[in-house]
Amino acid sequence: MATAPQPGNVDPRARARALMKASSTFGACPDATIDEIVRRAQLQKFAKGESLCHQGDPGDSLMIVLSGSLKVTNITADAKEVVLDFLKAGALIGEIAALDGRERTANVVALEPTETVVIFRRDLMPVLRQSNEAMFALLEGLCARIRATNALVESFSRGTDVRVAACLVRLIEEHGQDAQGGKTIDLKLTQRDLGSHLGLTRETVSRTLSDFRDQGLVEVRGTSIVVLDVDGLRDIAEGE
Repeated sequence: MATAPQPGNVDPRARARALMKASSTFGACPDATIDEIVRRAQLQKFAKGESLCHQGDPGDSLMIVLSGSLKVTNITADAKEVVLDFLKAGALIGEIAALDGRERTANVVALEPTETVVIFRRDLMPVLRQSNEAMFALLEGLCARIRATNALVESFSRGTDVRVAACLVRLIEEHGQDAQGGKTIDLKLTQRDLGSHLGLTRETVSRTLSDFRDQGLVEVRGTSIVVLDVDGLRDIAEGE
């Protein structure tokens, strides 16, 4: 009896097509448009810690994440890393540069072994010019990302507990997986990554998580953060 193919053994273009159909960005596009985009795609694999692209690189392609997890970062003038976002399968990378053809606006680093399909701008733009649905889907995705970035920046004026609680709630909503007694964040992120995302030190994040643990809100199991009480964290996040 034949067994079902495992995700890693399925043709990358078939996986890319399925992810695009399921995504809010391309889900409303006609099948023919998605087929045309995927037909032009190329598979790339990245090891943990490897950079997919760097800020300032030529904006010659769009990437669709097939598997793995990533962080999007910038480096400040004093050489500190700022984590702008965390991405999983189905996410798009490089929309801004792919649309305007200018340089990349951020660095993207694999948090674990990661696969993507790459669509070069020279192949993507003719499809977008012929499909209003695809173009507007990309623009809506960019608007959502800008709103999320604005919310992150606004959170920097809030108290540490509020910022960490709000971030954990958002990550659970976006990347939560069932775990014993709660939900775990399905990302290979470290407490240092979480701190870089929130403008906090690793030590501050660790201390805040310890406080949340004492309140019965979270547990730290090895490298994983397990949220035991999402509503309790939401109350803290909305309490200031």
